[in-house]
Order: sequence, then C-alpha cells, then structure tokens
Amino acid sequence: MTGRGVKRARAAARSSPAKRTSSAAQTGRGGPARGSSAPRRRASSSRMEPGPAVVGFGLDVVAVARIARILEGGAGTARRFLTRCFTEREQLYCDGCRDRATRYAARFAAKEATVKALGAPPGVRWTDIEVVRDEGAPRLVLSGAAQEACALRSVGRIHLSLTHDAGIAVAGVVLEGSGRRP
Repeated sequence: MTGRGVKRARAAARSSPAKRTSSAAQTGRGGPARGSSAPRRRASSSRMEPGPAVVGFGLDVVAVARIARILEGGAGTARRFLTRCFTEREQLYCDGCRDRATRYAARFAAKEATVKALGAPPGVRWTDIEVVRDEGAPRLVLSGAAQEACALRSVGRIHLSLTHDAGIAVAGVVLEGSGRRP
C-alpha cells in the first residue's frame, strides 16, 4: 500500500460508520458496503432442510519423542503404558510398523482429541477409544463410557484425521450429530 493509501485507510477508520465505504463499494464490485442502506439477501430458514451439525470437536498434538522415551524405558514401564492406553489390536498394528513410536503418538493424540470432543466425560478409559485401520483411512471405534457419551450427544458419525511430521503427531476429531434426540 502506498503512503497515500495508508493515510486514506487511517482516515476511513477514524470516520463515523455511516461515512465508511468498503473498497468493493468504491470500485463497484461486490455487495453493499457496511453501513449502506442497500438490502441484503438472506436465506429463509423455513426453506432450509436441517442437516447434520457438529456436536463436538477435539484437537491434540503429541511429541513423538515423549512416546519414544516411554517405549525405550524399562520393559515394565512400557508394558504398563501400552496396556493402559492401547487395545491389543492397536498394539499389533503399531508394533508391526517400522516407526512404532510415531504410530503410537498419533493414536494417543486421537484418544486425547476424542476425549476433548466428548467434553471429557467421567469414566472414559483410554482403551474405550480405539483407532483401527482396516483398509483406507483410520477410524475410531468406541466402547464403554466413550460410546455412552456419544449416545448422550446423539453422535451419528465420527470423523478422524491423523498426521505426523517432524517429530509431532496431530489428531483432529469431529463429532457429527445424527439429528435425533436420545
């Protein structure tokens, strides 16, 4: 922006809202400027079909080195961590991978993100949340208190995204409402 443009922008910011016009309105592009009396088109809620709604969202980041330290620690420490946090199926998958610490970190992030999306319900155990990967994208399978919490929120679908790069694993979980009340 040139010096004159900066001065105009500052002057417009100081002026009253009724006097302000957007650059789109000045050039004739776009919709009505803020503060103008031109009518805005709005969608009528009576014509719109109710669709699925997001009823929960969780995001978590885990350092792969943290999980690697646990796995490389004493055999008892690693075994307790794996038994407490991961199902047998998850352990078989991760232990079969070349970089198992990264796989465990991504799954741990998914479990944390799921708990956050559910609103941290009481009684949820780490093994109530399982990341499975049959063919294609990984997905979540819930049981116990996690499954009950989903039923209370009328969750119809669970979306999971996992990624890992540069020593960091990230998971995002979106809970989509079914539109039905329990």
